[in-house]
Amino acid sequence: MIIIKNIKIICFFISLGLLVSCGGGSSDGEQKENLPAKPNLSLPVNGENCSTYVVVASDNTKAEISFSWAGATYATSYVLVVTQAGTQVLNKEISTTSYKVILDKGKTYSWTVTAKNKKGVNASVTNSFTTPGNPIGNYVPYAAVINFNVNATSSMASLSWVGKDEDSAATDLKYDIEIKKDNVVIQSLTNQTLTSITDFAAVLNATYQIKINTIDKQGSYSTSIVTYTYK
Repeated sequence: MIIIKNIKIICFFISLGLLVSCGGGSSDGEQKENLPAKPNLSLPVNGENCSTYVVVASDNTKAEISFSWAGATYATSYVLVVTQAGTQVLNKEISTTSYKVILDKGKTYSWTVTAKNKKGVNASVTNSFTTPGNPIGNYVPYAAVINFNVNATSSMASLSWVGKDEDSAATDLKYDIEIKKDNVVIQSLTNQTLTSITDFAAVLNATYQIKINTIDKQGSYSTSIVTYTYK
């Protein structure tokens, strides 16, 4: 009787060990997936008149523009969004890091790329560019190149920009400036000649969007938009 009882105890502990082993193996085998990294945009170059394009033979008012960006770690796909004057003209999910889009000539566009995987998404900054064109009598200004930075020590944000136009001096250009914090406008200036604003205190984990219209003497304008999250 004692021998049978000992055998039952041994069998119990063997069974318990197998259960623990099987449970542990399943846990160790799980694969952890990280959020994708933020894509770095390459072409078109931010704030410039797009010089890399293909002529559309069937329509001389259009140009085929090549978009490209660096691959983001852990990304399984990308969403390319192109807007013109606040209206989306393209929202396309693709698996590559380049794409060609036919756009109107002589207009300023903004674009972003969002990296995706099963864990979530991560969006790039917003860049702007102007498509090529042959305007009669007046060129649309280049989209302003915006510089926005936050000093990590003082938490003070600095904003400046550079405007350029083919047929106007830089001193002839004027600007409309709008700054949003978490989609709420915190500063709005119109018809300005300045190219920077006074530094202001940034809020940790807030997302800032800076929109600048560059306006020439004829009233033609281009738009630049950048976003920045202070972390």
